[in-house]
Amino acid sequence: MKVVFCAYDGKNIINGINAWLIRLLPALAKKNIEVSVIFIAWAAENDCTTIPLLRAKGIKCTVIPTSHYTEKQIKWMLKYLHTEKPDVFVPGNMVPALHAAKWAKEAGIATVAVLHNDDEEYAAIIEQFITENNDANLSAVVTVSDALNQKVQQRNKKIKVYPLPCGAPVPKGKTTLTPGDIFKVVYIGRIVREQKRIDEIATTFCACAQGLPQTEFYIYGSGPDAGLVNDIMREYNNPSNVFFAGGIPPEEVQEVLLSSHVIVLMSEYEGVPVALMEAMACGVVPVCKSINSGIPELAHDGITGLLIEQPNDLLSKIEYLQQNTRKWDELSVNCKKLIDGSFSSHKNLASWLGLLNEIATGDKKAIAIPNRINLRPAHPYLVDLDRREPPLLVKAFRKLKRILYS
Repeated sequence: MKVVFCAYDGKNIINGINAWLIRLLPALAKKNIEVSVIFIAWAAENDCTTIPLLRAKGIKCTVIPTSHYTEKQIKWMLKYLHTEKPDVFVPGNMVPALHAAKWAKEAGIATVAVLHNDDEEYAAIIEQFITENNDANLSAVVTVSDALNQKVQQRNKKIKVYPLPCGAPVPKGKTTLTPGDIFKVVYIGRIVREQKRIDEIATTFCACAQGLPQTEFYIYGSGPDAGLVNDIMREYNNPSNVFFAGGIPPEEVQEVLLSSHVIVLMSEYEGVPVALMEAMACGVVPVCKSINSGIPELAHDGITGLLIEQPNDLLSKIEYLQQNTRKWDELSVNCKKLIDGSFSSHKNLASWLGLLNEIATGDKKAIAIPNRINLRPAHPYLVDLDRREPPLLVKAFRKLKRILYS
């Protein structure tokens, strides 16, 4: 079987989606699935994060020109699919690829959207491609959380939906805590204010550090708001027990987690956060802000983690776990059991193999690549990801304007 996935990449882009692909795609290849990936990249290929790692694992990666408008990107993808002749095309969350899925599906290629997050972008994708009467491009939808699954079911009861959390690798051992150990609290993820609330993470870590001198706080990740983290740490006179450690390669994440005790997440929204699954697989106890999607499936308060309503609650939760080593160990053991039983990479692989075998029809024909791509209007929230080609007169006017004012 041949499967083509789609993904985004760039410099220092370490996120849950790509960490999942780095694990899943080579695992599929070992099961005799011929996998390749179409990337939209915001950096030179060799400077990207995911592309070199996948190529090193033998996965074919091809970068689509980002300078093209959506219509040209669609044609590029259709020509690629015509050459590759896959059984399944997985546009994932890539908007031009979700448009291209129409012609792929008409040629007998099964098509799969993947919903990773509970935010406005994914709500727009649901509206544009998944609701009843707008779902002709897709054979199936994968949702990573119960909340996303419910949202799809509310908008379209007919489409095939597969609830498949991304999963995480489960090591043989787990982190431990004994009296006298330095208690390590970590955040691992994108360094952004929007969604991840990195400003609240940094501020709360610095505030907690003052009252917990025997605790170390680590912020791992990269992103556009790194300067904000440094500014907050300076405001608190750079506490000696707070560390902004930057990004870490995906293959080193588990080593960091196996020496940590608590992972903190204060996101506004999530799918099922991969970093949280990775941490819990290592026995790291989550202390998280309670939100609708993802967190309720992982952090069951007092059983597999602790929930907080606001950042100020973090100090008391950390003090509680430090002073109650037995309770920490109970939560830690429960975390590892939950991931191993329901959210492991092995389970995710088996689920994807089942999905691919179920939807691949084998009844394919040549893709009819149209001379002119006609699309429905772009969703207002997706215009940055769905750049339509302007009419010739508009292009001529813009070119003349550049000449006159250059």
